[in-house]
This record gives sequence, structure tokens and C-alpha cells, in this order.
Amino acid sequence: MATQDAASEYIRQVLHHTEPPPPIQARFFYAAGGIFIDDPLSPLPPPASGSAPSKQPPKPFSVYDNTALDKAWHELRRKLLEYREEHGEKGEAHGQRRDSREARDGKRNSGSRPSTPRAKAGTLAMSSLSQYDGHSEPENGSEQLDGPSSLVLEVGQEPTTTGTPFIRAPSRKKLRTLDPESRQGSKSRASRPKPHTHDTYQWDDTSHLAEHSPVPQEHTQEKGPTDQIAVGISRLHQVEMPELQMCPIYWQPVNDIAKVMRGTWFYQDTMLPVETPVANMLEAGYVELQVWTQTWKDELSSAVEVGALGEMKVVHMLWPDKVTAKSKAAARAIRDSSRPSTANRENLLRTVVTNLAEAVPETEEDQRELAVEAACDLIDISSGAGGSDNKALGGSIWGRQGTIRNYDDHGVIYANAKEARILKPTLLPSAYYGRRPLANYIRKGHKLGIPVVRGFDQTVWNKLHPSPEKTPAQKQAEAGTSTSASGAPTPTRRKTDPDLASSERPQVTDLILVIHGIGQKLSERMESYHFTHAINAFRRELNVEVGGKECKSRFRKGMGGIMCLPVNWRGSLSFEEGGYREEHDPAYNDFNLNDITPDTLPSVRGIVSDVMLDIPYYMSHHQPKMIAAVIREANRVYKLWCLNNPGFSQTGRVHLIAHSLGSVIAIDILSKQPTHIPPHLADPTQVDLATNSPLDHLLFNTHNLITAGSPAGFFLLLRKAQLLPRVDSTSSAALHDPTSLTDAICGRQGQYGCIAVENIYNIINGYDPVAYRINAAVDASYSASLRKAFVPNASSSWLSYFSGSSKSSSAQPTAPPLPRLPSQVELETHDFTREEIAEKRMLLLNDNGQIDFFVRYGGGPLEIQYLTMLGAHSSYWYIKDFVRFLVVETGREAGRAGTVEGMRAVKSKAALG
Repeated sequence: MATQDAASEYIRQVLHHTEPPPPIQARFFYAAGGIFIDDPLSPLPPPASGSAPSKQPPKPFSVYDNTALDKAWHELRRKLLEYREEHGEKGEAHGQRRDSREARDGKRNSGSRPSTPRAKAGTLAMSSLSQYDGHSEPENGSEQLDGPSSLVLEVGQEPTTTGTPFIRAPSRKKLRTLDPESRQGSKSRASRPKPHTHDTYQWDDTSHLAEHSPVPQEHTQEKGPTDQIAVGISRLHQVEMPELQMCPIYWQPVNDIAKVMRGTWFYQDTMLPVETPVANMLEAGYVELQVWTQTWKDELSSAVEVGALGEMKVVHMLWPDKVTAKSKAAARAIRDSSRPSTANRENLLRTVVTNLAEAVPETEEDQRELAVEAACDLIDISSGAGGSDNKALGGSIWGRQGTIRNYDDHGVIYANAKEARILKPTLLPSAYYGRRPLANYIRKGHKLGIPVVRGFDQTVWNKLHPSPEKTPAQKQAEAGTSTSASGAPTPTRRKTDPDLASSERPQVTDLILVIHGIGQKLSERMESYHFTHAINAFRRELNVEVGGKECKSRFRKGMGGIMCLPVNWRGSLSFEEGGYREEHDPAYNDFNLNDITPDTLPSVRGIVSDVMLDIPYYMSHHQPKMIAAVIREANRVYKLWCLNNPGFSQTGRVHLIAHSLGSVIAIDILSKQPTHIPPHLADPTQVDLATNSPLDHLLFNTHNLITAGSPAGFFLLLRKAQLLPRVDSTSSAALHDPTSLTDAICGRQGQYGCIAVENIYNIINGYDPVAYRINAAVDASYSASLRKAFVPNASSSWLSYFSGSSKSSSAQPTAPPLPRLPSQVELETHDFTREEIAEKRMLLLNDNGQIDFFVRYGGGPLEIQYLTMLGAHSSYWYIKDFVRFLVVETGREAGRAGTVEGMRAVKSKAALG
């Protein structure tokens, strides 16, 4: 312990006499890779299958988000220090510390968990040294973390004092080397398993391993403090701390997990962050040389006066010399010296690196990791546990001109307290060659080397990266953008967040959940087909329409924003049969889909099985599993939304869009759905969705159900069922005509086709071979008497859109045509009682008096219908008419008075009967 105390005391004495360095104006960046969370017009573009995301420079978080992130990081840092002080080495030995190289390089896939906050390379670093005496006090009145700790705690020794929050835990490699039980366990696990008691030729049979292998000991891993900060204009992504990665909140990541880094040093010509290891080495040199002091200014002036020899003295080598056995001995002597001198301060980083090295590093990468780890320790000590965190964090995601570099053999000249130059060896000062970069270039403002600055400058960023002029569609999208609260009340945030200031309806009142249909199994192999990409683009188009004047005139009083989220239910299901049985039946034939699939045309057969087989699966015994998956995922998303938006379950409305097979599943669910959610489930935030008995219905009342490309009509025909309203409905149509709520007109919960909604719409693309009508499922005769209805054309003027006419708005108004009186034959043969019942059913199911609406698609003199058909089934998300229709029907006033005239049911000219 004497050696350990001497090492710590040496660091304290070297740095004790100086004040902490000034805090850095840090800025958080995220790896773009196609993600543009702060631009409401930019969805997540579907990347090419199997290819890496396009190389793009990182993007800074908004000023508002950066402030929140930096505040959250400092608060989490304080909690992590307290946590490590309480748990000490025990918590770290059980997995709190992970592989540093993985943390630095960010080598993780979308499904893996991220690395820990303290990485050797300084990517996610907390200090491993104790703070020195005399520095700033911790924030929020917390007590100073005191007590001696070791800079170089020798392996195998236990700390003899308490209160050491920065104590260094042995790495996993050291633990395996030290622990005799782990060595024995590793030998036991590595030994060859004993032969099985009975002969077998099943080489993949692993049952003998379970019998003879040692039972792995389970350690209860204590999870340290974490935090999640919602970011982006719509608050659909969050930054996870201390892992420092950005991922979506409401759906499973689809190649949209982004690395996040906290920049401290920046390239002066682009204001993009310097690579994390290089930034920490720059800051460590900044601390060593005390660049912010008057003493350093005097040294620079003296160096200019002396000449090349003087300038050689003020050069700081970015990376310390390689650790050798000789350098370790010299560093130990310096550390053990009783009077650390000012000269020793200049070798401080080299001394710390050498003392931290348990052995001579084998590779240059190990040497760099060791150097960055030591640099992070020095930075933490210089500012103290309660001071500002001046470290760069997160993996490097970009370099100068796109190439990530370490700048080996480069030197640094700190021109002043804010600026520095990174110089390659041929540009460094040299008395032999007469090179004087400080006097001849740097002080005269000439270009030389790589200029870097300490701290982010928003004004400079705005000059270097001016925002392009916004298009009309972008302005509409900004006006129509809405956001999740996610901890910050929307009205308050709107006043302080410039990105949200342009929004006219920031608070969400209508939540749309979109249930996908067939084909999502294909997205596991071809990511461009993933449903989430389409919905992200669809949400952008919704924002444009919400911000447009055409739709705003139809919105109900108190209408807010619209949020659209996907319900990805298919990814959690597997329909492969089989598995082990307790009793082996030699007559049982267990086969699966792969066994019956021929090996010819593998690509085509794979597409067919991934796309088309969902329908026969649904018509088999797998149906309950598929229905339960949709309910589970929809409830999960809704509960998470309500957690982030308190009060939404009382004031907001929920709508469902169901595409393809998803519409059939939605009809199944809503047929059994209670007409009103029971009172004990009224607050979804208090419902435990992880119980052994999952819910068999949705946690919300569905206002509108919109089916698109739906075969639901065919399934109603198969079951010989009718589409009926609920007898206990409280919709606006039911309240307007309570006499229609009878068993002769309505149905009850549990009857297939009797759905718990206020309005149902069936959107049909005429070229979609999967889509069927639903009107006839209400009443075939009445359906035949209605004129074919189209979704109004969004490309026409807003007057013609809402009037249903395609003529110019300047045309003279004409008197409405008189209704045709029925003839004597029609009066005698027509069943008016049935027609009255059908009309009432239709109005209870849709305020427009009909359900089927066709969208215009394709057309043109060169159109080939069979080619148009191929893309028709997935075209709904990109049809502007459908987008505007959805916005209008979602935001309009309830009841028939709020409907668009052009969408109301109209009788055809054909004779009744």
C-alpha cells in the first residue's frame, strides 16, 4: 500500500497547486447514417439490403436537446460515482465493466446490449482515480468524496480503506488469472465431456453435456444507474446513458440505432468533433501544460523569443512514448520522488501511463488504450468529482474528411486557451531545419497543420453549415409536427425549444396505431421491405397535411396533433413446430417447412413462404397466437405512449389502421373487444402487461378503424357473418338516434363482425388483388344501390375537395337535384323496412353512411394493369389522397355534420329493388 499511496500522493502534489481547467462547451452528436430526427420532413430511408449505411458526417443534437443531454450526463455521472463508492470493486467484478475495445469502436449489432460507461479508451469514461484535495465541491450539496485511493492498485490486493469511488477494478482478464476457482472452472469447462452412457450417432445431440458439464454459477448482476433522454423534435428516439446510443422508443430498432458521442474538441474548419481518443489526449495535454494559465502564455512568448529551440520546448507530443521495462523503472522513480518538480508535471501523462501498465503492452492498440485511459484519469482528477466533465465520450463516428485517424507521431502546439494545432513530424519545430511554426505561422494566423478548438461554437457552426431555404412542404410539416411529452410538458417546451416553436399543434390528441399485414417475415432478409420504414415516411406526409390550410379548416375544436406509430407484431412469432417430447414415439413423424420445401428456385420459394404463408398460418391453429401477438404489441406501444404522455388515456383518441391480413386480425380483436374499457383498466400505466394471464383485448377504445388492402370481406363471407354495430354503442350516431340501438339492427360483444368502433372505413385500390369490399357485409341490396365512392382528390383545390366536385371553385353554384320519386312498381315490390335497417346500420358504422372508398391509382395511356397490380397492395402509404383523407377524418367534428360532403353516401341512378 505504500507504493499505492505514493502514486496517488504524487498526482495530488503535481496538480494541487492549480485551479481546475475551465469547463468545456461540449456538444453531443449522433451518427447520421440516414437518421434525421430533428427534420420532420426526413424519414428513415430504407437502406439497401445487406449494405452498410451511407457514410455521412455526424449531426449535432439541437441546442435544447444538447442542454438536456449534458445536464443528464453530469447528474448520471454523480450517481455512478456514488454507486461505485457504495459497491466498490464487487459490482465491477460482476460485470459492471465490459470490454473496452468494443466500447471504443462501437462494435455491436442492433440487437446487442451496449458497453459500460467506463471504457479503457476513454469512450465512456469515468475516472478510475480518486479526486485530489482542494477542488470544487460536488453539485447539489453532496459531500466531497474523500479518502485515499490508488492510482496503480496492484493486482490481487484489496483496498484497506473505504470511500474510494474511483478505485480501479481488475479487468476480466486479471480476475480470471487471479481467481483459483475461475481457473479450475475454466479447466473443467474446457475438458472433454465423458462418453455418453448409451451409444449414439447423433453428433448434434448435446444432452450428454447437460449431464456431465458443471452447472454454471449464476451471479446476480447489480445494474448501475442508467438514464434515457428523449430527443428529436417528435420525441420518438431516446439516448441511453451511460451506453451513449440512440434508439427508437416505440418500435424495435430497424438499423436505426445510432452511436452518440460527446465532443469536446472540434476541427476548426468544420466544427465537427475530433475523434474521441484524440480529443481526450488533447485535453490531457491541455491539463498537463496548464494552457489556460498566464504561465503558459509567458512560456509561448519566451519560446518565440528564443527561436526554434524554444518552440521545441512547447511542443506536446499527442501520444506518449511506448511503455518499456526501462521506462517503467524510470516512472517508478519519478513517482517515488519526495519532491515532485514543475518539470515532472510535463511528464505527468507519461508517468501515469507507465504506472498503469501491468506489463509492457503487446500491440500499438493496447498502448493507445492505455494512454487514453490514463488521459481520462488525469482529466477527471483535474476537474474533480463535482466539477465539469471535460472528457469526450462515445465511440469515434467521424474523422477529418471522413477518415478516422489517431495522428500517431503528431505533436500539438496550444496556441491559446481555446485553439491548438496538430502538426505532423515534418511541420514540428526544428533547430536543425530552422522550422518555427509558432512564430512564422500560428501567431500570424496562417494555415498550418490541423487547427482544432476547445469547445463547441454554435455561431461558427451556423456559418459553416447554413440551413437551406425551406420549401413550402417543409414549412407545412413544421406547422403540423406534433410531439410526445416524454417528461417535458409540450406547452413549456414549445416556449424554450426553437425547433418546436413553429408547430401549430404540438400536443398530440389523436394517436394512430398501424397494424401491418403479410410479408414482414421477408423484412428479416430484405430490410428495405420493413413496415417501419413505410410508416416513418407516412408520418412525414401526415405532418405536411396537418400543417396545410386544406385540412385545418375541417378540424374540430380542440384538435391537436396526430401521431402515427407502427405495431410490429410478426417479428416476435415463430410457427415452426417440433421440440423435445417427454416420451419418444417411434411412430411419430415430426417435420417442418424446410423438410417439405424443394431445393429448386430457393429465392422465389423463400419470398413466397415469407409473404404468402401468413394467410394459411392464420387460418390454422396458429390463429390465437397471431391475435395475441397483435394485442400484446399494440398494448405495449399504447402503455408506453401513456407513460410518456400523462393524461392521454383520459383526453386522447386512438385510431387503428390495419393493412392486409392485419385488417382481418383487427376485425377478430374488435369483435371480442369490450364496447368500453373496464374502469379498472382505465389507466394503462397501472396495468401489468407481463403477467401470466395476458389481456385478450386492447387497452383502449378504438375511435376509427381504417382498413387498407383488406381481405376482411372475404373472411366475413367464409364465416357467413355480418358487419354490425354494437347495441350499447355511445358513438355520435347512436346518441343522435337512440332508437336504432336494437337487436334487430345491432349485435353484441363476442359476435364475429360486431365491432367496437365509432367509424370503420375500408380503403380499396382498384388494382390491389387482395382488397375486397365490405359494404355488402352490412347489406348486399343496399350496397348495390349506392354509387361507387372515391376518396376525394387531394391534388384539386380545397373547395372542390370538400364539396366532392372536380370542377373549378369559380363555377356558378347549381341547385341540388330533386330526389327521384319511386315508381308504382317500386312502391309495391321494394322492401323499405330492410332498407331503413340497412341505412341505420351504415350510419352507426360510419357517419358518411358507407364504408367502402376507392383511391385513384395508376392510369395513363401506357399503363399495363398487370404490372400496376404488383405494387398496388403496398401503395397506400404513398398515395396523397389517402393521407389527406386520413387527416380529415381523424380531425373532423363527430357526427354526420362533420363529414365531408363528397364522401357521403349517394344512391345510384339504378332502380331500387
